[in-house]
Order: sequence, then structure tokens, then C-alpha cells
Amino acid sequence: MFKKFWWFISYYKNKYILAVLFLLLSDLVGLIPPYITGRLTDMIFEGNIELKVFLLILGLDLLIILIKYLFAMSWSYFTFRAGNEIDYKAKDNLMTKFLEQSLKFFETHSTGSLMGKATNDANSISNLAGAGTLSLFDSTIFPLFIIVMMMVVVDVKLTLASIIPLPILAYLCILIGNKIYARWAKVQRAFDKLNTNILEDVEGIRIIRVFNLQKSRYNKFEESGKDLCDKNMNVVKYQALMTPVQRIIPALTFVIAIGYGSFLISNGEITIGQLVSFTYYLNMLVWPMYAFGNFINIKQQGTASMDRIQEVLDYEEDIVESIDAFDLETNPNIEFSDYSFKYPSSKEKVLKDINIKIESGKSLGVLGKTGSGKSTFIKQLLRLYPIDTNHLYLDGERIHKYSISSVREKIGYVPQNHMIFSKTIKENIKLSKPKATDEEVMEAVRFADLEKDLSTFPEGLDTLCGEKGISLSGGQKQRIGIARAFLKEPDILILDDSMSAVDGKTEKNIIENIKKKSRGKTTIISCHRISQVKDCDEIIVLNKGTITERGTHEELLKKGQWYAKQYKNQMARSRFDEKDEK
Repeated sequence: MFKKFWWFISYYKNKYILAVLFLLLSDLVGLIPPYITGRLTDMIFEGNIELKVFLLILGLDLLIILIKYLFAMSWSYFTFRAGNEIDYKAKDNLMTKFLEQSLKFFETHSTGSLMGKATNDANSISNLAGAGTLSLFDSTIFPLFIIVMMMVVVDVKLTLASIIPLPILAYLCILIGNKIYARWAKVQRAFDKLNTNILEDVEGIRIIRVFNLQKSRYNKFEESGKDLCDKNMNVVKYQALMTPVQRIIPALTFVIAIGYGSFLISNGEITIGQLVSFTYYLNMLVWPMYAFGNFINIKQQGTASMDRIQEVLDYEEDIVESIDAFDLETNPNIEFSDYSFKYPSSKEKVLKDINIKIESGKSLGVLGKTGSGKSTFIKQLLRLYPIDTNHLYLDGERIHKYSISSVREKIGYVPQNHMIFSKTIKENIKLSKPKATDEEVMEAVRFADLEKDLSTFPEGLDTLCGEKGISLSGGQKQRIGIARAFLKEPDILILDDSMSAVDGKTEKNIIENIKKKSRGKTTIISCHRISQVKDCDEIIVLNKGTITERGTHEELLKKGQWYAKQYKNQMARSRFDEKDEK
């Protein structure tokens, strides 16, 4: 256990030393009042105590209790602070790990599972660091102090006889704790599944309502919820066994102590005051018995949770930056040389033997059927997955020679599926440049042809977008994404089918703005509409991951292949739409 938690113990060791020191001092001071009480009982029973001495002993007792309170307050502060800090540290480590991972990591770890680890599991190890630490010392060190004091102050034989049931308690607690450990891991996995289902339902609420899936989705939630409840009940059953074990066995110690202690008094081996002190100490020993059971329970849950968290923390990064990587300073020439790529989870290559050079400041259009590899191709520069860096060059250098962050800093990327956060429209646009002025934001808004929509928003740019932009249309989300990318002033602008939800006029306005305001910048546009790429310096057509056509718009029309046929179809459809509008 300590090996698993050593990363935190070493981080917090100075405060833990203080916590343990104050805890030991509190325990030691707490052993004095029972002794004083026993001596006072004998003095009263023998009738040789004066009022002045009686009051002096009571005052001393109160002073010791006050000192114990101060020590207890100190250990409590440092111990439970440890719990809060490990909660923060665990979540901080997890979040750092999440943000550093490639998309392969998120293919194998569901959102619900990651949320479960960052919430329930972090809380479990926080509980172990706080209440668990207290229970550990109270169930190990403290009872040793009590037992030694019972032997010294009262009687060795009575002490040994009274603690006979304690090994039984320890054995049963460990046995029950092992059962809890095995079942707690199942509870957390069931919680992950429930979490994932809830997230999917919240995100897909529109689809659920449109297709009247409320009942089926509720049934699925109920099934997951019942599974979680059943697994929790399996844990609770064993936790419930702890209570009778913790109560019956301590009761046996009192039966032994009172019975055997009365026998020793009748033989004159101990006094009544000593038996009073002994029962006082024995009563103090009851809490460590409870604490041992609590510690086993908390420890097994915390260990199971730490195993789940450690599984994430030990995950080896898929994309490792070169030690001698340097920053990309200029807008580079981009070259794919016999480049191929396949996703970690796929069996076949998605891109095959790609050879193309995109000169700095030029524009490239990428077309192809659905599933042809267009999006995959244009995302290679972002290094979201492990790639073959030996066949992708920036200014003649292999891409891994440059730091990943500096390459991404040069890129303004607009994906197919726009991520809109639960912020205002302005805040969503400013994500790419948090310190942008209002004037810069408005320029980006005009670039994305979003200005005409501002009057329809209740608070203009300060209108809240809602969860994942639920209050926005698809076209508005896309244009916010385009404005966000433009605001960054990137050297390389990548548009991944990012105007599919806008009308023809809006598309035309955005394309014109790209031509005017992106001169000297590299532009890569992947799409289905030829109208978006026909003015690009070069256009390529992908089919099953290979380049089947390339050239300018005019050159491709002359070849009369897929591109030319697609253009004719789209032009015919465009004329039909125009007549329909009239």
C-alpha cells in the first residue's frame, strides 16, 4: 500500500511528520486521565483525601484534557489537510495526464471512466489519506500505548486475558476487507458505465426526443443504475459485517476484564481504583478496535481506486517529443514523401504513399468521397496520433525535429465537429487568443460572416451558447469555429469540411474573405463542395487513402475524371436550387 501512495507521502512528508507527532502526543497525554481517575477513586474509597487535594487533581485533569484538545486540533488540521491535498493532487495529475495524451488514449478510455477516476476514485484515496491515516495510527500505535499502560498501571495478567479476543477481531477485519476490495473495483466500473450512459443521453438529448427514445434510454439507465446498486449492495453487505464484529468482540473484552478483575480484587492483587482505571483504558481500547475495521474498509476502497488511477498515470504516452526538438519559427513548406498512416485501432492503412508538397503561402484543396481519408490527411500536421515522422517534412526537416506545441501554434484548425463550450460567443471565439481586443474579435466575426447573426442573439456576442452550443444552429457553430481559428492569426489555416452547414451565399462570403485576408498564409481546405476549393493553387482528389487526381481546377476539368463529373453534378444541383428559390 505504501509503495502505491509513496508519490504523495514524499510530497506531503513534512506535514505528515507533524500530523503523526501531534497524534502521538495527543494519544500519550490521553493516557494520563484514566490513571488519575483510578488513583482518585482509591483515595476516595480509603477516605484519606482532602478537598484541596481533590480540587487540585480535578484541575490537573482539566488541564491535561485541554492540552490533549490542542494536540488533537493540530493533528486533525494536518491529517485532514492531507486528505484535501491528495484529492487536489490526484485530480491535478489526472487532468495533466488527460491533456497530454493522443487521441488513441481516449479511444481506449471512455469519458465516463475518466470522470469516475477523477471524482469517485480521487475521493476514495483522499479519504484514505485523511480518515484512513487517523484510523491506521489509532488501530496500531495507540492500542500499543494503551496495552503497555494497562500492564504498568494495573496488572499484566488482567491485560493479557482481556486482549485475547483482539487477534480474532484483526483476522475477521482483514478477511472482510479483502472481500470489500474485490467488490469495490466492480462498483467503480459500474459507476463508469452509468456515467458514460448519462453523458451520452445529455449530449444526444435532441436525437433522443426526435426519435422518441426516452423510454428505451431510461430503461438502459435503469439497468445500469440497478447494476451499480446491486454491486454497491454487495459491498454494503460486507461493510455491515464489520459492525457486529467490532461490537461483539470488544464486549467480550469487557466481560473478561470485569470477571477476572473482580477475582483479582477479591484476592487483593489489584485495587478498585486500578480496576476503574483498567475499564477506562479498556473503553479507550474499543475505538482502536472500531478504527481497525474502518481502516481496513477505507484502505481496501482506497487501494482499489489507486489501482484504477495508477492505470491511467502509468499509461505510456503515444507521442513522445524529441529531447532535442526546437521551435518552428517560420511558415514552413510542407512535404509528404511516400507517406502512409493507419489508426492504432485499424488494421488497414487509411493513407497510402502520399506524395505532395505544399509551398508556404499556397492553398491546397482536398476532395474525395466519404471515407476517402480527407480529414485524416489534413490532421497529420496536428500530430493527434502517432505518425511516421520520417516521411513528413517542414522546411526540409522531419516534423519530429520541431516541438509539437510550436507546430500547433502555427496552425488554425477548424474541425468538422465544432466544440462549443458553455461560455459566451465571445469567450468561445477568444479561446484561441484569450487576450484579443474587442476590435480583433469583431474582425474575426466579420471574417466568418457571423456579424449578420448578432442581432438575433439576445445579448449579442455576450450570449451564452449553452451546453455544447445547444442554443446555436449548425452553421453558427461552424462560423464561431472559423472565427476562432482566424483570430489566432495562424500561418497555416486548415478547414476540415467546416462550411457544410452554411448556405451558398455565406460560403461565398467566407471564401472571399479567406482569399483577401489569408494572402501569404498557407490554406488547406477539405470539403465536398468544389465551390470552396476551385480557386486553390492545387487540388487533390483522394480515394481510399491514395491521390488519384491532382492539379488546378481547370486542369482537373480537362481530365474529365471524378472531379469533372462531380463538378457538373454540383453545378446542375446549384442551378436547380437557384430556380427553386425564385
